[in-house]
Amino acid sequence: MWQQDNQNAIECLAHLRQIASKSSNLTPFHASSNLRVNKWDALVLDSEIMGLMKHPIKSMFALFQPGLMEKFQPEIDGTMLAMLFLFSVGMKKPTPGMTLQNLTYATESLTWKKTVPLFLFSVVVPYGWKRIHRLLLSMRWREDRTTEAEEKYQRFLTFLHRMSTIVAVCQLLNHVAFFKYGKFRTLAERLVGMHLIKKKTLHQPRAITFEYMNRQLVWDGLVEFGCFLLPLINWDRMWRLVKRVGFLFPEDTSVARALQNGCPICLTSPAKTPYKTSCGHVYCYYCLQSAVSSNADFVCVVCGDLFESSQRLGNDRTTSSPRAVAN
Repeated sequence: MWQQDNQNAIECLAHLRQIASKSSNLTPFHASSNLRVNKWDALVLDSEIMGLMKHPIKSMFALFQPGLMEKFQPEIDGTMLAMLFLFSVGMKKPTPGMTLQNLTYATESLTWKKTVPLFLFSVVVPYGWKRIHRLLLSMRWREDRTTEAEEKYQRFLTFLHRMSTIVAVCQLLNHVAFFKYGKFRTLAERLVGMHLIKKKTLHQPRAITFEYMNRQLVWDGLVEFGCFLLPLINWDRMWRLVKRVGFLFPEDTSVARALQNGCPICLTSPAKTPYKTSCGHVYCYYCLQSAVSSNADFVCVVCGDLFESSQRLGNDRTTSSPRAVAN
């Protein structure tokens, strides 16, 4: 009985080895996958890099008359896009977004027969479309056109609107095809026949670190908490508390001298026009008057007692109002 079981186990093991040897020759699914997310992220990163490149130009045009940059916006966008294309795909290199996603165009696609049409469809045609559209909008309200010219203008405008609708539908269909097959990201790449592949095989998965993101989130949280907390702090009372601690543990000679017969607010010794409060401490008239006028609940800087009255040294006149000091 056990011999039969052993024979069955040996046959099962041989069958499993045969299946494993066949599966090792197959290409793994993740290696042949179309990497739709990476391809789309490369396109988004390129657009973000374009935005960063436009920022210095916007700062430069801010010194000129208003509306100048908007007037030449198509030329600026076309120039920046042409520079990005020529210094990457034009030199048979991947764009910055492709490099970050470890992608590049297929080697058989990097030929002049394909790169030149791709440049025309992705750079020249969008620039021409924007410029013509702006020109037509600027000519829309002209009153010096004849009836025949107006009819030609309306027919041409209708033709452009129809072409725009057709292009939008084609782009939508291309997006649907890209989400299904993951080959051509844009309509220009589909027309030319250029697709992306992995730049190189990574034997080890790329380590993703969240250190910078965590630091940024913590810093943003601290800033928001500080903006919420700072208006709630009574800085005058805090400053008086700090001064009170300094008077309890005097280290400076000026503080010790002011504690004896000087003003604890301005540290002037002796106090100018001295006034003695109900708690027995001496202040300058101006310092005490300013403190009581700005804060009805003024407390002594030295001892922390609530101000009740004050009396000028060498005078019998006394005031008990917390908002005023005797003149």
